[in-house]
Amino acid sequence: MEKETNYLVLEVHNAYAVVLDNSGRFIKAANCGYEVGDTVDSIIPMIYPQDKKKRTNNIIRLAASLAACICLCVFGIYEYQFMYTEYGSVHMQINPEVEITLSRSGRVLDIEGENADGKELVKDYEYKGKDKETVVDELADLAIEQQYLADAGRISIEVDARSDEWAKKMETEITDELNDHLQRQGMAIEITIGPVEDGNDTEDKEILKESQSVTIPIPGTADKTDDSAAESDDDSDDGVTDYSVPSSPSSAQSSSSAPSSAPAQSDSGYDSSGNSPYDSSGNSSYDSNGSSSYSDSSYSSTESSSDDNDDDD
Repeated sequence: MEKETNYLVLEVHNAYAVVLDNSGRFIKAANCGYEVGDTVDSIIPMIYPQDKKKRTNNIIRLAASLAACICLCVFGIYEYQFMYTEYGSVHMQINPEVEITLSRSGRVLDIEGENADGKELVKDYEYKGKDKETVVDELADLAIEQQYLADAGRISIEVDARSDEWAKKMETEITDELNDHLQRQGMAIEITIGPVEDGNDTEDKEILKESQSVTIPIPGTADKTDDSAAESDDDSDDGVTDYSVPSSPSSAQSSSSAPSSAPAQSDSGYDSSGNSPYDSSGNSSYDSNGSSSYSDSSYSSTESSSDDNDDDD
């Protein structure tokens, strides 16, 4: 059973009164007509500006806490992406070919063999929690142990990433680390940046460097060339029959169209209507009445001239 709280009035003022509760606390309450020495069951506590300040401070503290939580979340997401999100990949070629997936910080996220030897090289290799420098050094050591790499060998490093600047930086750091690591082991290994060219590809490139001429025939050109050669052959001593140049279509057309302009006539001298182009006199020496235009004198002179010719003979 809860104990009832009683308040003993100790001081009385115009606006408020000071009371004492059962716990021994002094409380200022509104003066509701109290008298000193009165015992009351309920009071109206007075609220001071100091309490309002406390509430304001509590709100500020809550807002600051929320802001700090937001900052932590944003920083955590960025840190996660920086450490655990794929940003680029390193292609390491010895004879085994290995692809190393990196985060932006250079942390190794995954390793995969790109050919049969590469898969054999990384089959039992543990890469989790290691950075790129440690992984490339250990992969080079594994290649030496498995006799994939020896003195005068070569390792090629190529980095693919979203940022070209970051890729170049990774290539430089990895090649420098490999050079230092292999030199400490006393091995002379060539470290290059970029893919390794195959020997067969090099031979193909050398063959292609030689100059070659290729003739591409055009359909129809050969026939035209033969015809033009036959038409232009004017030498009668080469034992080849010479052909004349055929007339152009325009001249043939003009010659064929010329007879059409003249009226069609038969060999008898009559046209298609049965009319003769000769006049009534014709070539005969007779007129329309049947009389001859020649005289006897003209006939006799002609005959005498023929006799004189005979005498001369």
